[in-house]
Amino acid sequence: MTFDDAHYAFACAIARRARERALGYWHDRARLVVELKGPQDFVTLADRNVEAVIRTALAAEFPADRFLGEETAAQAPEPSGQWLDRCWVVDPIDGTHNFLRGVPYWNVAIAYVIEGRAACAAIYDPVHDELYHAARGTGAWCESPAGREPLHIAPTSALAGSFVALGHHDRSPSLAYLAIRRRMMDAGVAMRNFGSAALQLAHVASGRLDGFVELQLSVWDAIGGLALVEEAGGYAAPFVPESPMAKVACLGCAPGIAKALTALVKVDEAP
Repeated sequence: MTFDDAHYAFACAIARRARERALGYWHDRARLVVELKGPQDFVTLADRNVEAVIRTALAAEFPADRFLGEETAAQAPEPSGQWLDRCWVVDPIDGTHNFLRGVPYWNVAIAYVIEGRAACAAIYDPVHDELYHAARGTGAWCESPAGREPLHIAPTSALAGSFVALGHHDRSPSLAYLAIRRRMMDAGVAMRNFGSAALQLAHVASGRLDGFVELQLSVWDAIGGLALVEEAGGYAAPFVPESPMAKVACLGCAPGIAKALTALVKVDEAP
């Protein structure tokens, strides 16, 4: 996997630009018109316009690259061959429900993907002004008003007492999640769900969380965050969606609980 520093630098730069646009909508969110893509599946002008800002800038800077954004993915042509290669993958506002309710836990997620893996990623928490970013082989970092700090995964080595986010959507009931919650409770795991997958993965990379699990997740929600986890020294289970609209299981965690957590969740075993 090779890419140039320009992609990494631009991912961070355009995340900052998108942050300013998204924050403007956040502060004026009471005026936003909310639409439903499906039950509990919200979209607003903010989502669409922030994605348009990112897409326009990327097309101007890297015209040969592909683009896959959450708000336009359904209209994309049917992929062929290696569809997830030299492709920008974007979630303009990950955590739209939180965004609309005034809950300060949402983000802008951008990744540049080569041969199915994020070569670099930028995940911006606009409200707290924290930019999480990484490039393969160079580590993971957080930039904030306090400065630039490397990200380190938590040293947690046992499920008992660990702090794990178990994500799920609200669009249909799933007995599988109830079964996982029961097994986590039996194992002594403290569970949370903050409603924004990419940011929760960034918080795994920073050591705030010990792990994040979701059984059905879109590529734009997960692929950049998993790169952060790996570059911070963590474990990421294989994440290989077969098409742009496919949803697959996502797991990222501290390496000390990887075998136990993957066995509990019943996704591919950690090496």
